[in-house]
Amino acid sequence: MKICNWKAVSRITFLLLVAASLVSCRAKVENTEAGSGGYEFPIEAGKYRILGIRTDNTDHARAKQNAESAIANNPNLKAMVGLWAYNPPMILSAVEGAGKVGEIEIIGFDEDKTTLKGIDEGKVYGTVVQQPFVFGYKSVELLSAMVRGQEIDVPESNFIFVPFKTIKGDNVAEFQAEIERINSGNGTAPPHNQDSYDTSEPVKLAFLVNTVDPFWNFAEKGVEVAEKEFNAECEFYAPPNGSQEEQKRFIERKMGDGTQGLAMSPSAPESQTGLINKAVEAFDGNVICHDSDAPKSDRKFYIGTHNYLAGRQVGKLVKEAIPDGGDVMIFVGMMEQLNAQERSAGVIDELMDKPIPEEIARYLPKDQQPAADDQK
Repeated sequence: MKICNWKAVSRITFLLLVAASLVSCRAKVENTEAGSGGYEFPIEAGKYRILGIRTDNTDHARAKQNAESAIANNPNLKAMVGLWAYNPPMILSAVEGAGKVGEIEIIGFDEDKTTLKGIDEGKVYGTVVQQPFVFGYKSVELLSAMVRGQEIDVPESNFIFVPFKTIKGDNVAEFQAEIERINSGNGTAPPHNQDSYDTSEPVKLAFLVNTVDPFWNFAEKGVEVAEKEFNAECEFYAPPNGSQEEQKRFIERKMGDGTQGLAMSPSAPESQTGLINKAVEAFDGNVICHDSDAPKSDRKFYIGTHNYLAGRQVGKLVKEAIPDGGDVMIFVGMMEQLNAQERSAGVIDELMDKPIPEEIARYLPKDQQPAADDQK
């Protein structure tokens, strides 16, 4: 008969508890450092477990490292979600490198050509795409009218939402053809805000984005088409390092060169409110936001995707891709940006089966709006 050494067992148990606690603490620290949007991970969402949000500060190499680390450290990982344009390609590279294609589902955001190719090849489940061409076109159209003192129709909410699209294997070829038309300079102009404009007076505008990315090439194409149509000269600028300081320098330069209106995607809206308000004053109120909003500033309005609802759609794709549930990790550039906050919140809320808030549900198409009972 063997005698159990209870002191040894107690010590082992204690050490195991300490180790588990350290792992838990490390996970919380990693998520805090990653900019977890105020969530404490992991989140148990029914049959889904959301492990965390990993950020990369727009560093593509770091984005890939984040994906590789997630795969290596989470053997039960079933889905990886990339919420900025370059995230899905970096995730795909990591999944291919780990030999996990088909084992880990990839759900993306935006229309990077690698993401679309991955969908076509069955390596990426699907992506939710915005319409950056429309962002660029409508920004020039509306700013041109504002500078000229012409009337435009803006909702009381000061949000002009551009519909998003869901791309999967059954419609990716059609969407790729549309992308080719845009790249060749033959993108289809969206309907105008007004029936007609007086464009006899030339205007000088600026279109500022938050980083260098192929996503913004489509917006630049929209700007170019609109410049010709609305007799506008619009400087397009993408900060090479995606920094606030680069955006600040560009805006300050534009304040002194005769520019009359600005459309910008703020990289950190909370800390850039003062800068945006100075621009509003310098450009006689002709400042709008696109892609990422700064609602606490004095900008006139926001034009772009409803990022929370787009995030909900990404969450639906996750549910389709792994209907039996499993571990999910989210990847994005910077949680300081409102679009990252809203998209990730949408994904998480969808996986948790939370009802869409009534004040947001009203922006859905009528045939998609939930019944009153569903909001309770």
